[in-house]
Amino acid sequence: MNVSDSVVIAVYRLNLGVGTKEFVREVYKLAIESSPASASILPLPLKPLRDFTSGRKNYGSYRRAIKTLTTKVSAVVNSERAYVGPVAMRYGGNTFLSVVEVMSGAEISRKFIKYGEGFKGHIPRLPNVIVGGISMCFLLLDDVFYPEAARYCAESGSTLLVGIFPPIADLDSELAVAAARLRAFENRVNVILLGGYVKDRSTPTVIVKRDGSVVDIADDTRSEVIEIQLTGESAIRPRSESMYKRFAKMLKILNNLNV
Repeated sequence: MNVSDSVVIAVYRLNLGVGTKEFVREVYKLAIESSPASASILPLPLKPLRDFTSGRKNYGSYRRAIKTLTTKVSAVVNSERAYVGPVAMRYGGNTFLSVVEVMSGAEISRKFIKYGEGFKGHIPRLPNVIVGGISMCFLLLDDVFYPEAARYCAESGSTLLVGIFPPIADLDSELAVAAARLRAFENRVNVILLGGYVKDRSTPTVIVKRDGSVVDIADDTRSEVIEIQLTGESAIRPRSESMYKRFAKMLKILNNLNV
Protein backbone atom coordinates (compact mmCIF):
# COMPACT_ATOMS: atom_id res chain seq x y z
CA MET A 1 0.00 0.00 0.00
CA ASN A 2 1.35 3.42 -0.89
CA VAL A 3 1.76 6.02 1.81
CA SER A 4 -1.04 8.11 0.29
CA ASP A 5 -3.61 5.26 0.49
CA SER A 6 -6.33 5.50 3.10
CA VAL A 7 -6.73 3.11 6.01
CA VAL A 8 -10.09 2.48 7.68
CA ILE A 9 -10.09 1.56 11.38
CA ALA A 10 -13.38 0.21 12.77
CA VAL A 11 -13.77 1.12 16.45
CA TYR A 12 -16.47 -0.88 18.25
CA ARG A 13 -18.34 0.63 21.18
CA LEU A 14 -20.18 -2.23 22.89
CA ASN A 15 -22.19 -3.42 25.87
CA LEU A 16 -19.52 -5.15 27.97
CA GLY A 17 -21.88 -6.43 30.63
CA VAL A 18 -23.40 -9.24 28.54
CA GLY A 19 -22.52 -12.91 28.07
CA THR A 20 -20.34 -14.29 25.29
CA LYS A 21 -23.18 -15.32 22.95
CA GLU A 22 -24.97 -11.99 23.16
CA PHE A 23 -21.67 -10.14 22.74
CA VAL A 24 -20.78 -12.02 19.55
CA ARG A 25 -24.31 -11.48 18.17
CA GLU A 26 -23.94 -7.74 18.76
CA VAL A 27 -20.54 -7.65 17.07
CA TYR A 28 -21.93 -9.55 14.08
CA LYS A 29 -24.95 -7.23 13.79
CA LEU A 30 -22.71 -4.16 13.79
CA ALA A 31 -20.14 -5.73 11.45
CA ILE A 32 -22.60 -6.53 8.65
CA GLU A 33 -23.87 -2.92 8.77
CA SER A 34 -20.38 -1.39 8.55
CA SER A 35 -17.95 -0.96 5.66
CA PRO A 36 -14.95 -3.27 5.21
CA ALA A 37 -12.00 -2.07 7.31
CA SER A 38 -8.27 -2.62 7.47
CA ALA A 39 -8.51 -3.30 11.21
CA SER A 40 -11.17 -3.60 13.90
CA ILE A 41 -10.58 -2.78 17.57
CA LEU A 42 -12.91 -4.13 20.27
CA PRO A 43 -13.04 -4.16 24.07
CA LEU A 44 -14.00 -7.58 25.44
CA PRO A 45 -16.93 -8.29 27.80
CA LEU A 46 -15.92 -7.98 31.45
CA LYS A 47 -17.53 -11.08 32.98
CA PRO A 48 -14.80 -13.60 32.03
CA LEU A 49 -12.07 -11.38 33.49
CA ARG A 50 -14.07 -10.70 36.64
CA ASP A 51 -14.75 -14.42 37.09
CA PHE A 52 -11.03 -15.11 36.86
CA THR A 53 -9.85 -12.30 39.15
CA SER A 54 -12.50 -13.13 41.76
CA GLY A 55 -11.54 -16.81 41.80
CA ARG A 56 -14.80 -18.11 40.32
CA LYS A 57 -12.79 -19.48 37.37
CA ASN A 58 -9.25 -20.80 37.32
CA TYR A 59 -6.78 -19.53 34.74
CA GLY A 60 -7.15 -22.59 32.49
CA SER A 61 -10.94 -22.22 32.27
CA TYR A 62 -10.60 -18.49 31.69
CA ARG A 63 -8.09 -18.95 28.83
CA ARG A 64 -10.31 -21.55 27.14
CA ALA A 65 -13.28 -19.18 27.35
CA ILE A 66 -11.25 -16.31 25.89
CA LYS A 67 -9.93 -18.49 23.06
CA THR A 68 -13.49 -19.48 22.16
CA LEU A 69 -14.61 -15.85 22.31
CA THR A 70 -11.77 -14.49 20.15
CA THR A 71 -12.28 -17.26 17.59
CA LYS A 72 -15.93 -16.28 17.23
CA VAL A 73 -15.06 -12.57 17.02
CA SER A 74 -12.51 -13.25 14.27
CA ALA A 75 -15.23 -15.00 12.26
CA VAL A 76 -17.73 -12.13 12.35
CA VAL A 77 -15.74 -8.88 12.12
CA ASN A 78 -15.64 -7.20 8.72
CA SER A 79 -11.91 -6.46 8.56
CA GLU A 80 -8.53 -7.87 7.62
CA ARG A 81 -7.32 -7.80 11.23
CA ALA A 82 -8.90 -7.40 14.66
CA TYR A 83 -7.47 -6.55 18.08
CA VAL A 84 -9.19 -7.10 21.45
CA GLY A 85 -8.48 -6.49 25.12
CA PRO A 86 -8.04 -6.59 27.97
CA VAL A 87 -7.04 -10.26 28.19
CA ALA A 88 -5.34 -11.63 31.31
CA MET A 89 -2.09 -13.45 30.51
CA ARG A 90 0.22 -15.29 32.90
CA TYR A 91 3.96 -15.66 32.50
CA GLY A 92 5.61 -17.36 35.44
CA GLY A 93 4.49 -15.63 38.62
CA ASN A 94 3.36 -12.43 36.90
CA THR A 95 -0.04 -11.57 35.46
CA PHE A 96 -0.53 -9.06 32.67
CA LEU A 97 -3.44 -7.46 30.91
CA SER A 98 -2.84 -7.75 27.19
CA VAL A 99 -4.09 -6.74 23.76
CA VAL A 100 -4.46 -9.77 21.49
CA GLU A 101 -4.67 -10.14 17.71
CA VAL A 102 -7.75 -12.32 17.32
CA MET A 103 -6.89 -14.06 14.03
CA SER A 104 -3.54 -15.38 15.27
CA GLY A 105 -4.03 -15.24 19.04
CA ALA A 106 -0.71 -13.37 19.33
CA GLU A 107 -0.16 -10.96 22.22
CA ILE A 108 0.43 -7.44 20.90
CA SER A 109 0.93 -5.35 24.02
CA ARG A 110 0.94 -5.99 27.73
CA LYS A 111 0.49 -4.17 31.03
CA PHE A 112 1.70 -5.40 34.41
CA ILE A 113 -1.17 -5.38 36.93
CA LYS A 114 -1.97 -5.72 40.60
CA TYR A 115 -5.53 -6.87 41.22
CA GLY A 116 -5.69 -5.33 44.68
CA GLU A 117 -4.92 -1.87 43.37
CA GLY A 118 -7.60 -1.53 40.71
CA PHE A 119 -5.50 -2.98 37.86
CA LYS A 120 -2.79 -0.36 38.33
CA GLY A 121 0.59 -0.72 36.71
CA HIS A 122 2.73 0.39 33.81
CA ILE A 123 3.70 -1.02 30.45
CA PRO A 124 6.85 -3.14 30.27
CA ARG A 125 6.54 -3.81 26.53
CA LEU A 126 4.97 -1.82 23.68
CA PRO A 127 5.52 -3.24 20.20
CA ASN A 128 4.02 -1.37 17.27
CA VAL A 129 1.57 -2.89 14.79
CA ILE A 130 1.69 -1.77 11.16
CA VAL A 131 -1.67 -1.74 9.38
CA GLY A 132 -1.77 -0.35 5.86
CA GLY A 133 1.02 2.13 6.49
CA ILE A 134 -0.31 3.22 9.89
CA SER A 135 1.87 2.41 12.91
CA MET A 136 -0.37 1.70 15.92
CA CYS A 137 0.63 1.39 19.55
CA PHE A 138 -1.78 0.01 22.16
CA LEU A 139 -2.34 1.28 25.71
CA LEU A 140 -4.56 -0.25 28.40
CA LEU A 141 -6.72 1.29 31.14
CA ASP A 142 -4.87 4.08 32.97
CA ASP A 143 -1.82 4.05 30.63
CA VAL A 144 -3.19 7.16 28.92
CA PHE A 145 -2.49 9.11 32.11
CA TYR A 146 1.26 8.43 31.89
CA PRO A 147 3.17 10.71 29.46
CA GLU A 148 6.08 8.26 29.37
CA ALA A 149 3.94 5.52 27.81
CA ALA A 150 2.73 7.77 24.98
CA ARG A 151 6.25 9.09 24.38
CA TYR A 152 7.59 5.55 24.25
CA CYS A 153 5.05 4.82 21.51
CA ALA A 154 5.76 8.03 19.61
CA GLU A 155 9.54 7.70 19.74
CA SER A 156 9.26 4.11 18.47
CA GLY A 157 7.59 5.48 15.32
CA SER A 158 3.88 5.24 16.16
CA THR A 159 1.46 7.63 14.52
CA LEU A 160 -1.68 6.29 16.21
CA LEU A 161 -2.18 5.53 19.90
CA VAL A 162 -5.08 3.25 20.80
CA GLY A 163 -6.09 3.15 24.46
CA ILE A 164 -8.53 0.39 25.44
CA PHE A 165 -10.51 1.91 28.31
CA PRO A 166 -13.42 -0.33 29.47
CA PRO A 167 -15.36 0.42 32.70
CA ILE A 168 -13.40 -2.11 34.74
CA ALA A 169 -11.66 0.08 37.30
CA ASP A 170 -12.30 3.35 39.11
CA LEU A 171 -10.98 5.67 36.38
CA ASP A 172 -12.11 9.25 35.81
CA SER A 173 -13.69 9.58 32.35
CA GLU A 174 -13.32 13.35 32.10
CA LEU A 175 -9.65 13.17 33.03
CA ALA A 176 -9.16 10.37 30.51
CA VAL A 177 -10.51 12.54 27.69
CA ALA A 178 -8.27 15.41 28.77
CA ALA A 179 -5.30 13.06 28.95
CA ALA A 180 -6.01 11.69 25.47
CA ARG A 181 -6.06 15.23 24.07
CA LEU A 182 -2.82 16.10 25.83
CA ARG A 183 -1.07 12.90 24.66
CA ALA A 184 -2.12 13.71 21.08
CA PHE A 185 -0.95 17.31 21.22
CA GLU A 186 2.39 16.77 22.94
CA ASN A 187 3.38 13.85 20.69
CA ARG A 188 1.69 14.94 17.44
CA VAL A 189 -0.08 11.60 17.06
CA ASN A 190 -3.70 10.63 16.54
CA VAL A 191 -5.34 9.04 19.58
CA ILE A 192 -8.26 6.64 19.93
CA LEU A 193 -9.60 6.03 23.43
CA LEU A 194 -11.84 2.97 23.21
CA GLY A 195 -14.51 2.77 25.90
CA GLY A 196 -17.67 0.80 26.47
CA TYR A 197 -20.55 0.41 28.90
CA VAL A 198 -22.20 -1.88 31.41
CA LYS A 199 -25.51 -1.51 33.23
CA ASP A 200 -24.38 1.03 35.82
CA ARG A 201 -21.45 2.84 34.23
CA SER A 202 -19.79 3.91 31.01
CA THR A 203 -16.37 4.96 29.76
CA PRO A 204 -16.00 7.26 26.76
CA THR A 205 -14.95 6.42 23.23
CA VAL A 206 -12.94 9.37 21.92
CA ILE A 207 -11.21 10.18 18.63
CA VAL A 208 -8.54 12.89 18.89
CA LYS A 209 -6.50 14.50 16.10
CA ARG A 210 -2.79 15.23 16.36
CA ASP A 211 -3.48 18.85 17.32
CA GLY A 212 -5.45 17.72 20.39
CA SER A 213 -8.89 18.51 18.96
CA VAL A 214 -11.71 16.02 19.51
CA VAL A 215 -13.18 14.61 16.30
CA ASP A 216 -15.83 12.42 17.93
CA ILE A 217 -16.85 11.38 21.42
CA ALA A 218 -19.44 8.87 22.62
CA ASP A 219 -20.28 8.20 26.26
CA ASP A 220 -23.79 6.77 26.10
CA THR A 221 -25.17 3.24 26.40
CA ARG A 222 -25.54 2.60 22.68
CA SER A 223 -23.56 0.07 20.67
CA GLU A 224 -22.05 1.34 17.44
CA VAL A 225 -19.08 1.19 15.10
CA ILE A 226 -17.14 4.39 14.55
CA GLU A 227 -15.22 4.26 11.28
CA ILE A 228 -12.00 6.27 11.19
CA GLN A 229 -10.20 6.99 7.94
CA LEU A 230 -6.49 7.78 8.10
CA THR A 231 -3.83 8.19 5.43
CA GLY A 232 -0.70 6.09 5.26
CA GLU A 233 1.43 9.19 4.75
CA SER A 234 1.34 9.71 8.52
CA ALA A 235 3.45 6.56 8.91
CA ILE A 236 6.67 8.16 7.57
CA ARG A 237 7.56 9.30 11.10
CA PRO A 238 11.01 7.80 11.83
CA ARG A 239 11.88 5.94 14.98
CA SER A 240 14.19 7.82 17.36
CA GLU A 241 16.46 5.13 18.83
CA SER A 242 17.98 7.27 21.59
CA MET A 243 14.65 8.69 22.78
CA TYR A 244 12.97 5.28 22.47
CA LYS A 245 15.58 3.71 24.75
CA ARG A 246 15.30 6.60 27.20
CA PHE A 247 11.54 6.26 27.64
CA ALA A 248 11.76 2.45 27.66
CA LYS A 249 14.14 2.77 30.62
CA MET A 250 11.80 5.21 32.36
CA LEU A 251 8.89 2.80 31.99
CA LYS A 252 10.92 -0.05 33.46
CA ILE A 253 11.77 2.10 36.46
CA LEU A 254 8.11 3.07 36.94
CA ASN A 255 7.04 -0.55 36.58
CA ASN A 256 9.53 -1.75 39.20
CA LEU A 257 8.17 0.83 41.64
CA ASN A 258 4.75 -0.85 41.31
CA VAL A 259 5.87 -4.46 41.77
